[in-house]
Amino acid sequence: MPLHPFFNESIPKFGAGTSYNMDLIGPIIEVIKFIGQPARKYLKNHRKFSEYVDDFKQAQADLHDRKGDIHQQLQDEHCFGKKPKQEVESWLKKAGEKLGHAQHVEDKVRKGNYLFRSCLGKLVDETTQTIKEVYGQGHFSNGLVVDDPSIIRVKLPTPELTGTTTITEKIYQYLMGDGVRMIGVYGMGGIGKTTIMKDVHNRLLKEAKFNKLIWATVSQDFDVRRLQKDIASQLKENLPDHENTIVRAAKLSEMLRKQGSYVLILDDVWSSFSLEDVGILEPTTDNGCKLVLTTRSEEVVRSMGCKKVQVSCLSMDEAMQLFLSKVGQDMLLNLTLESIMKLVVEECDGLPLAIVTIAGCMRGISDPLVWQNALNELRGYIRNIQDMEDKVFGCLKFSYDRLEQKDQDCFLCCALYPEDYEIKKEEIVEYWMEQGLVDEMGTRQGMQGSGNSILQKLEENCMLERVREGTHVKMHDVVRDMALHITRERFLVKAGMQLEELPDKEEWSEDLEKVSLMRNSISKIPQNMQSPKCQKLTTLLLSNNCFEEIPESFFEHMLNLKILDLSLNLIGNLPDSISNLENLTALLLRECYKLENLPSLSKIRALKKLNLERTSINKFPQGLEMLVNLRYLNLGFTFVLEEIPDGILSKLYHLQHLIIHPASSRVEEMKTLNKLELFEGCFTNVHDLSMYAGQRKRPNKHQIWVSHKLIDQWFYNKYRSLSFDRDYSKMVTFVGFNMNTEDPIILPSDIRQLQLLEFKGGRSCLNNLFGLINVTDLKECTIQSCHELESIFSSWCASLHTLEVLRLTGLWNLKFIVGGSIPPTPGTFSSLKVIYLSICGKLKNLFPAKWVLQDLQNLEQIEVRSCKGMEEIIASEKEGMSTNNNVMFTLPKLRKLTLYRLPELKSICKTNQVMVCDSLQRIEILDCPKLKRIPLYLPLLELDNSQPSPPASLKEICIHPKECWESVEWDHPNAKNVLLPLLKFWDKRNNQWKQAV
Repeated sequence: MPLHPFFNESIPKFGAGTSYNMDLIGPIIEVIKFIGQPARKYLKNHRKFSEYVDDFKQAQADLHDRKGDIHQQLQDEHCFGKKPKQEVESWLKKAGEKLGHAQHVEDKVRKGNYLFRSCLGKLVDETTQTIKEVYGQGHFSNGLVVDDPSIIRVKLPTPELTGTTTITEKIYQYLMGDGVRMIGVYGMGGIGKTTIMKDVHNRLLKEAKFNKLIWATVSQDFDVRRLQKDIASQLKENLPDHENTIVRAAKLSEMLRKQGSYVLILDDVWSSFSLEDVGILEPTTDNGCKLVLTTRSEEVVRSMGCKKVQVSCLSMDEAMQLFLSKVGQDMLLNLTLESIMKLVVEECDGLPLAIVTIAGCMRGISDPLVWQNALNELRGYIRNIQDMEDKVFGCLKFSYDRLEQKDQDCFLCCALYPEDYEIKKEEIVEYWMEQGLVDEMGTRQGMQGSGNSILQKLEENCMLERVREGTHVKMHDVVRDMALHITRERFLVKAGMQLEELPDKEEWSEDLEKVSLMRNSISKIPQNMQSPKCQKLTTLLLSNNCFEEIPESFFEHMLNLKILDLSLNLIGNLPDSISNLENLTALLLRECYKLENLPSLSKIRALKKLNLERTSINKFPQGLEMLVNLRYLNLGFTFVLEEIPDGILSKLYHLQHLIIHPASSRVEEMKTLNKLELFEGCFTNVHDLSMYAGQRKRPNKHQIWVSHKLIDQWFYNKYRSLSFDRDYSKMVTFVGFNMNTEDPIILPSDIRQLQLLEFKGGRSCLNNLFGLINVTDLKECTIQSCHELESIFSSWCASLHTLEVLRLTGLWNLKFIVGGSIPPTPGTFSSLKVIYLSICGKLKNLFPAKWVLQDLQNLEQIEVRSCKGMEEIIASEKEGMSTNNNVMFTLPKLRKLTLYRLPELKSICKTNQVMVCDSLQRIEILDCPKLKRIPLYLPLLELDNSQPSPPASLKEICIHPKECWESVEWDHPNAKNVLLPLLKFWDKRNNQWKQAV
């Protein structure tokens, strides 16, 4: 191998005439060899530099890939109760260090000078060898994880779940997914919340998603320090008792942070609290943590920002399955017991705790008499069933005990209703007000708000169940039994038990405070029956029975009675002894149709509420003017009562709620009723209405009829569904007026609903007749049986901007909805949601096209029935619109289109026009023989733009007769096939729409 040039120049050349000392040659050669060895390495590193770099990059990539594979395998094997092997953790650490060093070397190579290639080559080669050495160490036998001794992998004991699999699965999916971080599981006591969460906990033990599962029971007596200690102990950590709560919270937060992702289950939470105060990390996507709490309070779930998951009672089938699993399947072999068992389970009303408790008590018992006795106990006051009071009632009573005294009293009053009775919310709040359980607040509206707050609290604590879409509440059977158990010495409740006679004398104890016998079939009280000696009795509920008379002496020993409800009975006269009930605050006689007279009320000065609705009284009760404390007077639908004596109403200056009709009221007397919040009554002329409208202070709610004639029973029956028995705020109804008058009628400026029934003489627009120009919040307008009317509104009617509902029925001569030569300004009908049209024979179209384009973006429902002259729904404009270009009418909120019995209807809109209705749910077309096209826009599929698809919202297309479907045309040739699954035809035999396919 040639030497470096440096060495060649330093060695003298051999030649003739030159002499050397041969003794020096050997050592010199040895020195040259010593220096030449590193020189050769230097030259090697320089020459093989590119080869070293390629080898380095490959080794670096191999180690990076193996490290990633090991990390992924570790994630797959790592789950709750396991931890990585120490050798695995050491190798991952070493691999990370080597890859970090390799990156440093790579940076030096990138920045290096050509002159230093030899030195860099050496560094690259040495680094490559160490990388390969670490790579070779990355083999682990028998997996990557071992048991974690710091974690006890405990499967929580729990019974087999019945009927809650859907709820369990929902919670599990929330925990395994990434969308929900905090979950609130709520329901009444004993319904199985803890059992459900134990099952979810046990399922999570098999998953690798979370590093830790932490279970802590919070309980009723919430204590921050105790909860901190409980969580820390499960982490095998300790929080010193001497440290203050804030320091402990900080330390707990750090402990939890070190755990990585975890699920924290807080069982039995009674009130909301700050997670930060405890030291619980807020679950986020970044930390991967989840929080679940169980509670009886919906308010706790809401205030802590959790996703609501409600646990409901079991169905009858599920309840029976659970009962048999506890009492023993062999019980079904005894056919005598089967029917009794089902009745027993029904009494548990789907509450798992009650089902399990009773099943345990009855296990092994085959005597039908014992079973029948148990059923009787469940239907009455439970006394003898072992564990029922301690386990079930004790559990439910925790919720009761947490309520304030006032809320407890309100709750117990709900037990006065029959079992399974659905109580209207307004009714129960009114009842609490009558009982004096809602604080006096100066206004009924304020008291109703306070009562609704109590009701909401009872609902959110699962003491009452919401039913009928939230308008009513219901007491669970077992909860009601618990309430009756609490009040067993003070309440006598036999409501809805099909009694035909009053309870025996022995049951009317001296300690009774409330008696409820409502909704039975009791027809009489024996004349010789002595008055029950119930000096403490304050409430007597006898409504919805068959009483025809009450003995004079019946109330003799009930002098402290405050609430007397005799509604819905057949009583013709009340005993005079009622006049002696001087503490009476509420006398309720609603729908006692045969009641004609009342005894004098002059001595009952404490009376605050008198309800005589739908009775047959023919004169004002004697002494009514003396009731200066009266707040509520209802004389609605008293058709026999023809007049109100002068001067009586003005003396009842504390009245807040006044209903009197059809007898007309005097507006002059109403001026003195400054506390009136609701008024429902009649005026005989428009002058009185104008005076009422001109009052500075008017009731918050009113429903006024203006009629020249008395509204009789026949009229009430005819228009009952339209004008009566409906929720209202501020309504005026005109009945039977001849409207040929030049003076405009002044309406209250805050009117929200206007109804015109059986008008005569008025052909012009209504806003020329009524003072609508001052009306600012009109929401609904109903016009019926006004046969001479030709148009409804003129184009300049400003009040139409707020109109939401328009109902037009029986307008035989109607030609235009909006008349006048000037078209409506844009936005006139911008708030309209519902239009209902029926029996308007001369109207040829419903909307001009410009209305649809400019105004009807909020329209939700179109219903047109029995309009013989109707030819189009959307009429083409004669000017301003091209007939050649396609026009798209967008009705983004339209949900329902109904077209019934329209013999001349040829089209919904013109051929070149389509309706875009992305919210449409239902189309109904019945007996429209000339209709040949439904112009609904059907978008094309993205993957196949030759195939149409119905709007995603569309659920039903109902058409009759069937031939109409066959003849109707669609803009796309494949439309019928696509829409066929939504099609329904009318089934005359069953009188309902039936699926076509």
